[in-house]
Amino acid sequence: MGKPMAKKKRASAAGRPVAQPVRSAPLANADEGRSQCAPPQQTAPPVGAAPTCAAPLPLGSSLSIREVGERAAQFKAMFACGSAEADAGKLESIDTAGLQLLLAAAAAARRRGLSLKLHGAEQLHSGAAGALGLAEHLAAAAEILP
Repeated sequence: MGKPMAKKKRASAAGRPVAQPVRSAPLANADEGRSQCAPPQQTAPPVGAAPTCAAPLPLGSSLSIREVGERAAQFKAMFACGSAEADAGKLESIDTAGLQLLLAAAAAARRRGLSLKLHGAEQLHSGAAGALGLAEHLAAAAEILP
């Protein structure tokens, strides 16, 4: 067995020492000093590219329920920088969660006074979004660019 944790002792009303746990100072805010444009440390960079505020966010080849959490964090970091562009040119598959993310990202960008630009998303507009009846919603929410 290991040693018991050190405890401070103070006198009780009866004069006997009472053990009190040693308390450490609170930790400083872990986000303090981090640039607003840098993505959080927990967010993995997009596949094949480091996230930056200057370049469009690459959506990769798949935007399914598996990827939406990571992409949502990347969209949030991008919007914090004042940018709202994504590259959907390599997108091969998307599910309803992916489409929902794009619609939510477009709404979030609009709330910040930005307009989400989806580069290379014309196949998305005529494909999955059209099949689900969301093409008009996506076109109204985001700029679909070649």
